Amino acid sequence: MRIVLRWLLAVGLVPLLLVGCGTSPAPTELTPSPALRRPAAAGPTPSLPIARAIASPSPGRSLAAGGNGNGQAAPAFVLQSPAFPVGGPLPADFTCDGLGTSPPLSWSGAPPGTAAYALLEQDTDVMVGSEPFTQWLLYNMPRRVTQLGAGMPARLVLTNGSQQGKNSDQTIGYDRPCPNKGDPPHHFTFELYAQDAFVTLETGATVEAVRDALAGHVLGQAQFIATFQR
Repeated sequence: MRIVLRWLLAVGLVPLLLVGCGTSPAPTELTPSPALRRPAAAGPTPSLPIARAIASPSPGRSLAAGGNGNGQAAPAFVLQSPAFPVGGPLPADFTCDGLGTSPPLSWSGAPPGTAAYALLEQDTDVMVGSEPFTQWLLYNMPRRVTQLGAGMPARLVLTNGSQQGKNSDQTIGYDRPCPNKGDPPHHFTFELYAQDAFVTLETGATVEAVRDALAGHVLGQAQFIATFQR
């Protein structure tokens, strides 16, 4: 009887063992959370040397911008008049209320490589087309010229070799400032450009022609402003 019971128990356990030993289901693959995922490879990152190369000025430009090649600051390029202070009013002698002659000017500290100068005076409170009203225009002034006396004549070519252009009244030489009476103070800019070479222009050129000719030939600029009110 015991033998029969043992046989029955053994036979009944076989299915259970077979079920327990069956193939286990494949484990579910865990998807990493976004915080653990490695970012996808982006395009190539620009190297620092390239960025520095773009930002670094060329040696010639840095010299013109204020260096003298020896690690020392170059002298400032300065334009001024001995007849009135920078930012001050124009004396009557240089306007239509007086003699109407051109004011004396002097300058110093031209950038290295300067071959000539151009001078432009404009009334920034009066526009003629796209340009302020031009009072005075000179160009191709030789490098040796560092001042202009008062009362420069209305000649196409001055004795110092400078060429004179047209003012906005279409005459040659200095056009005396003469704003309308009662106007607020007008502002007159005196701008001096250092040229790296003489430019090819006929005498009596317009301000637009001079600007076009000077494009790419300006080493530095000095300027000041004067005012005038009637």
